[in-house]
Amino acid sequence: MFAHPQNFIVFGEMGVGKSSLINLIAGEQVAKSSSGVQSCKLPSTGYSIRLSDPQLNVNLFDTVGLDSPTMDNASYLDALVKAHELIVSLKYQGGIHGLLFCIKGGRVSRTMQQNYRLFYEFLCQEKVPLALVITNLETEVNMDDWWTRNKDHVEKSGVVPFTQVCVTTIKGHQNAYENRYFESRKKVHDMLRELGSAEPYSVDVSSWFVRMYRLLPEFLLAVKTLGKSHRKMMRMLTKRCKLRKEDAVRLLQRIEF
Repeated sequence: MFAHPQNFIVFGEMGVGKSSLINLIAGEQVAKSSSGVQSCKLPSTGYSIRLSDPQLNVNLFDTVGLDSPTMDNASYLDALVKAHELIVSLKYQGGIHGLLFCIKGGRVSRTMQQNYRLFYEFLCQEKVPLALVITNLETEVNMDDWWTRNKDHVEKSGVVPFTQVCVTTIKGHQNAYENRYFESRKKVHDMLRELGSAEPYSVDVSSWFVRMYRLLPEFLLAVKTLGKSHRKMMRMLTKRCKLRKEDAVRLLQRIEF
């Protein structure tokens, strides 16, 4: 008998391999990569994956990549609103069992730090267990060595995961990395079982505006004037975030200064 589906949000910068991670979990091609232009226009994409293990009945939600150096304030806020809408909707679908933060093996970037703070600290109030999934490690002699070498640097940057896995999501030319691919798949499945064993989290919607008002300016790019985007942001805050007009005005005033 299959358990009730467990919900996991997959997030990270564009191009780090979120779709490939979903395909690794599924064991088949279910997710396609989106271009930067396409992904900014789309809400999150959900994938229901049921494997032979009854514990691995999962819903994976692939979110918009947040590349703050290339996004203006309005685009960044739009992506944030989409993420917030997803988290709120999952409150009525069993809650959130875990965040899967996908990064490529390499140095910690400012965008990576912002993504972590946005999803884990800001949107999920540091209450949803976060797994760091490090991809692109097929050429490592031992994939887990990457975490041994980089753990201190990652944690000093403020990114402190509940757990982590070092993986590859490709089999490579002529299946050169096939063994590592299946090793990675087992690692990720074990990680999902671990995260799914805890109680799910439901976001406290009532406190969202307070957190947004206090922290949002830190996530947005500094601008001298918002111009036409001011109206777009106002519309998003009042129509999509359901803020009162006076609250939206106060928030935009903070962002602008």
